[in-house]
Amino acid sequence: MPSKISQLVTGQKIEVQLSSSNVPARFYSEFIGAVNERWVIVNMPDARKYNDMRDLLQEKTPVIVRFVLENESGEICAFRSEISYVISHPTKMLFIMWPNQIEHRIIRKGRRFDAFLPASVSGQSVKGEENTFRGHVLDVSESGCRLKHEKPEGKIDELWENGSKIVLKIEQKNNGDLTLKAIVRQVKQVDDQLELGVQFMGNQKDEVNSLFSGSLVDIDELSRLESST
Repeated sequence: MPSKISQLVTGQKIEVQLSSSNVPARFYSEFIGAVNERWVIVNMPDARKYNDMRDLLQEKTPVIVRFVLENESGEICAFRSEISYVISHPTKMLFIMWPNQIEHRIIRKGRRFDAFLPASVSGQSVKGEENTFRGHVLDVSESGCRLKHEKPEGKIDELWENGSKIVLKIEQKNNGDLTLKAIVRQVKQVDDQLELGVQFMGNQKDEVNSLFSGSLVDIDELSRLESST
């Protein structure tokens, strides 16, 4: 069980649901750290997005915590616990009691293959703005892919969050442009780019098969990118 929490990285997005609420009250925040066998520590949710909910976050409030592990198999993990402490200094944080049990399940159906394909990412941001970014697919599986795109100015938590719906337009020389609808499951900042772990939406079997039927690496694009750095 501790190995699941130990695989979390600082700044990783997690979902916290207030399980005592009469309405579905949940928010997305960032993992700060953990004290083994005692606490899981997360940021207090952003006041601009979750101001009404912050008043509900008190000691002994029961919660459900969910997070995605981008390991070899890809897992979604969840546990029930309660808030132990709410502190304000040096920053506002929630100390969640160490869980007795973590439930987890595999989210990738098959093997993940390395790739390098130019792509564009389009979708509505957390703030409701329409965005399109250029990037590259880094690996693919039958159920999703990992990709990078340029990092815009501003805070990354105002762009995508777990559950954001996006459209990928992947460029393959043999198959032309391939369009896939996907859901963001993980967001990380890597240097000056954003790295997304995304899950393909259902009823796109033909499109996914088309992706695998062509080359997964664009040699010309890879050479061009390496020569420009």
